[in-house]
Parts: sequence; structure tokens; C-alpha cells
Amino acid sequence: MGLEKRKIAEGIGLTCLSTGKFKTNFLSVNFISPLDKETAAANALIPSVLLRGCETYPTMADINKKLDYLYDAGLSSRNQKRGEAQVFGICAGVLDNCYALEGEDLLSEIVGIVGDILLNPVTDGAAFDAAYTESEKNNLIDAINANINNKAYYAKKRCTEEMCRGERYGLSENGTIGDVQAITPESLYNQYRYALKHYPIEIFFVGQTDEDRLAEKLRAVFAGLERDIISVPAPEIVRAVSDVKRIDEDMPVNQGKLVIGMRSGVTLHDPDYPAMLMFNEIFGGGVTSKLFMNVREKMSLCYYCSSSPDSYKGLLFVQSGIEVENREVAETAINDQLEAVRRGEFTEEEMRSAYLGLVNSYRELSDSARGLESWYLGRMLAGVGGAPDDVSERLSVVTKDEIIAAAKKSAVDTVYFLRGTLKGDGSEGDEEDA
Repeated sequence: MGLEKRKIAEGIGLTCLSTGKFKTNFLSVNFISPLDKETAAANALIPSVLLRGCETYPTMADINKKLDYLYDAGLSSRNQKRGEAQVFGICAGVLDNCYALEGEDLLSEIVGIVGDILLNPVTDGAAFDAAYTESEKNNLIDAINANINNKAYYAKKRCTEEMCRGERYGLSENGTIGDVQAITPESLYNQYRYALKHYPIEIFFVGQTDEDRLAEKLRAVFAGLERDIISVPAPEIVRAVSDVKRIDEDMPVNQGKLVIGMRSGVTLHDPDYPAMLMFNEIFGGGVTSKLFMNVREKMSLCYYCSSSPDSYKGLLFVQSGIEVENREVAETAINDQLEAVRRGEFTEEEMRSAYLGLVNSYRELSDSARGLESWYLGRMLAGVGGAPDDVSERLSVVTKDEIIAAAKKSAVDTVYFLRGTLKGDGSEGDEEDA
């Protein structure tokens, strides 16, 4: 697979990942914004409102009818937090032209539709359609409430907020319910116009096509768009931890949710990043990890217990669902496993299992165009090159001493505990999903 980037317009880039592996090509148009409380909710709302209709296809029914004609092509909105940036936009999947029964140029069709949706929405010239705006506001509020109802998600979110208070990373990419409620059709349209003019735009294509021709079509779509690009700051990396913050909150649920936030300061840019990946996998990243095998299986202290890093910000989170009365012993057991890795108490077999688990996860990326796009887009946003195979190769030479050093860099910053106040069997359905 080849990767090539082209300039489409000022602050607009096109990256093509050439592969004939998939029958469906994947295209994404991504606005890159600093994650900011004043704009997060509006940015989150923009893609879904745009997908309600445009000048050529003014309703969702019109859009869907056209997509059905294009062999059931698909459109979806995107809104993500990547480090301290907010990435929002529109994704499209369309059958490769070579499978079109009558030789239709399906990719050109979908590029035209995406361009129309992005640049010619349903407005009165000064505001988005009021009904579309209100409907999508309600959908976003429902999504925020759904995240609150998923207590594992909520606990990690609260730990992140407390751990990164005063940092962009502590904000939600959806904003708050109050932020969403305050949005009007006029204010949303103004933010949309600001995004078109000022935010960097990264377009990503995965599939096979004449890339020069695709670039020309996209240049035509964005021709005449006035651009004055703002810079998106790099994430603030905090490496030193002074005092550990401890936050306990009560909620009427059965389980307790314990989240431990750590700072390592090791990001995608750092030479010891592969060692940090290996450390996390041994500590709590997989089914052969110490947290899973010992804290969950042998000690039976947790319904789930795992760790995961944020490679943009240099953080690591341990998430666990526990009986409330097991809080202290579970936290101690988790810290004991961390200390064991720091002392080098892990075997060659554990290192091998960690390596194979990571390599397998990179191999699985190639199973979907969207998975590949997400991985490469993330590395592009971080300013880091390389392919999944390159990372696998770097992992293969990580030493035990480097893993120990990575473990020692991971310092506990914040311990958050959501204390369930209900009595029950601990079963909370999807709330147990970390």
C-alpha cells in the first residue's frame, strides 16, 4: 500500500492510501479544530446538520435515494477527540468503480455529493434550517445522556476532567448539554462559516483510483473557498506529577467504578513509545496482562480491569468495575501489578504474548478501509509517519530494560472512584464495558 499527500487548497490536504484490497472505497473530509469549550458542541453538531440536506438533495430522503442509486453508498458524520484537537467531518463509503455494472463513475458521484453537502447546506442565507438544527441538538443531547448512563465511560470521563482540569484534553468533544441547548440556527451557521474559512481540512482516501484525477475533482469542489487558516496547538504534555488527586463520587448504581489516571509524557513522537506500548500490554492491555490474569482472574476483585494509553497526550488509564467494598484492596492490587512491572517481574513469555497481541492488532487494521484511515489519519495529525508494519518492527526489538523504564515513567496522577450506592449482584449490563 502506498501513501501520498497532495495539496488541494490553502490548508486543505488530500492523502491517498492506495490499495485494491477492498470492494468499497472510503473517503473522509476532516476539519481539525483546537478543542475548546466555546466551540466543541457546535463543531460536534455541524456534520449531522449538514447531512440533513443540501441544495441538490434538500432532505435526508433525497440523499438516501441518491445513495441507494450508487449501489447503497453510505455517508456518516464524525466527531472525535484526538489529543487536544477536535476532528469532525463527513465520511463516505462507495463501491469501487470497477464493480459498477454499467461503468458508472461512482467515486466522482460521491465526491460531488460530499462537496454539495459540505458547501451548499439548507439555509436561509444566515442560518441553518431551524427544524434540522433542533432535531440534531436533541440527538446530540441524547448521545451525551447515553454516555452518562454508561457508567464505565462516565467514570473515565470524570477522571479525565479532574486529571486534566485547565487543559484542553479535559474537555468533551461533544460539549455539555448546556452548551448544546444554547446553540441557535444562526450561531451554528456562523460557526460553520468560521470552520470553512479557518480550520485545517484533511481529506483521506483509501482504495484504488486515479489519484491525480481525484485531486483535481476535489480542487474543483473547494475552488473559490476563502481560507485564512488558524494553527492548531500541539497537545500540552505534562510529565511531572506533584500530588495525587483523589475524587470520590456517589451514584445510585450497583458497581463501583475505579479509574486511575497516570502521566508518562511518552507520545507517538518519542523514541521510547514502542516500549510504552509493550509496558501497557504487559500491565493491562490484553488478556494475558497482569491486571487481567491476577487482579481479575486470580484475585476475583474486578468485573473488568484493563489499561489503555493515550498516545497523543502521554497518558495511561486503568479502568475497573468492582464491588464497592473491594475498593481499597483492588486499588492496592492494581498498584502492586504496576510495581511488579517496574521491578522487572515479568517473563520472556509475557513479553512475547504482549508483542504478538500488539502485532495482531496492527494486522487487523488492514481488515477495513475505515480502520486503516483512522490509524493513518491519527498519525498524520500527530506529525508521525510510518506504517503498521514499521511499528511492529520497532516493537520486536524492545528490551526488558526499556519496558521497565517505561513503567517507571508512568506516575499516578488522579484516582477517581464512582461509588455505587445500590445493593445488588453487581450486574449492570453494558455499564460493565470498559
